[in-house]
Amino acid sequence: MLREDVNARFETGFLRCRFVSGRREFSFISGLTHRAILRDQEAAPVPVAEDERRTWWMFRGRFFWEDDGLTADEVRALIHERDRRRRRRIDRAIDLMLADEEGAGGPRREPIPEDVRREVFRRDGGRCAECGSDELLQFDHVIPVALGGASTPENLQLLCAPCNRAKGAALA
Repeated sequence: MLREDVNARFETGFLRCRFVSGRREFSFISGLTHRAILRDQEAAPVPVAEDERRTWWMFRGRFFWEDDGLTADEVRALIHERDRRRRRRIDRAIDLMLADEEGAGGPRREPIPEDVRREVFRRDGGRCAECGSDELLQFDHVIPVALGGASTPENLQLLCAPCNRAKGAALA
C-alpha cells in the first residue's frame, strides 16, 4: 500500500541533512546526497529512507511510504493513478457546481424504457458487444443522444464500462 506522508521532511544542518517522518528520525546524509535526491526526484521516485517495515520515497516534492517492496516504476504508476483520480473528482465536482448554478431544472435525458432494456440485454446475450465481458455492463447509444440518436433497440448496445469509456461520445 502506498500512502502520502504529509509529516515527512528533510531537516538540514551544517553540511548534512536528515530525513524525518513524524517522530522517526533517520541517519544523517551528506549535503551532496541530499542535493542528488532533490534533483532526481523530479523525474522519478527516489527512496529516501527505510526501516524494518517501510520504505519512504520522494517524488516531485512529495513524500510517500509503502510496505510492499515496490519498485520506483510501481511507485510512480500508483502516484500517477492517484493524481488522475483526484483530478477527475475535482473536474466532476466543478461540473456539478456549474450545473447547479445554471439551474437544477435543466434538460434531462429520458430513461431507457424497461422493455427496450430487456430486449437489448437478451439480444446481446448479457455480454459486452465489444469484448464479451459480463461485468459492469451499461446501455450505450450507437448514435449518441447528443447527435440525435434514439433510445430504440436498434440504436442501443450493451458495453462494459471500460469499452464504453473508450468509445466516448463518438459514433461506433
